[in-house]
Amino acid sequence: MATTLLTVEIAKTLDYARSRRACVLIQGRTGRGKTTAAKQWCARKRNVYYVDCPPNGALQSLQNILMEVTGAASIRDMELSLSAQKATIILDECARLIPQRADRNAIALEWLRRLHDTGDVALVFIATNFFIKRCTAGGIGEYLEQFLGRFRDKCIIPDYVSEMETSHILAAFADSTAEGEEPELDGELVEWCCAVANESGQGGARRLWWLLEDAFAIAKANKRPIDLQLLKAVLYDYEGKERFQTGKK
Repeated sequence: MATTLLTVEIAKTLDYARSRRACVLIQGRTGRGKTTAAKQWCARKRNVYYVDCPPNGALQSLQNILMEVTGAASIRDMELSLSAQKATIILDECARLIPQRADRNAIALEWLRRLHDTGDVALVFIATNFFIKRCTAGGIGEYLEQFLGRFRDKCIIPDYVSEMETSHILAAFADSTAEGEEPELDGELVEWCCAVANESGQGGARRLWWLLEDAFAIAKANKRPIDLQLLKAVLYDYEGKERFQTGKK
């Protein structure tokens, strides 16, 4: 993923959590690049652990994942290791840690809170837009609202991909592509790409990234410029045409 205004803001939030040993939230709808940006940031840092939260949300499952990534032989060794490293844990899909039933305690979140408070471990929660709503609903809402108060920084990503952000994506993608011919960022091209990123139910900005990856590869192979005609043709090739035609009897 190339560097854009959005990836810079996500990196700032991650840097803040790591430097201040803070608890922070990165929230946005599916397809906005949260996971990819976080993973790329992780690859550049030490003592940082990315965790895809277990689907069952169980504390034991979460602890097993952390034992595996830290190489610890026991839960206690893992806790001591994370504390000694002043580690940062990135918890993607963190809404899975919220109990599905109101009569169950949020023991995974409580364990993380204790690890943060007593072990000086930074926590980064990555979530989709319904995370805060789930935290404030149900029988454990009061506890989880207090938990939300621990977030020292929140990066709330807008649902809508603006034309300015679209322009930055196009420019950044061109800059990051070796030997590629940069596109002319005229208004019609930016407007069309913005519509592609915002079309409901189609994957969000992720869809635009994939389109650009393919279009730039095709342009490079054929020594041709990136323009609106090429982007439309690539999108139609992958999404518009019928791959298998059934003949009429």
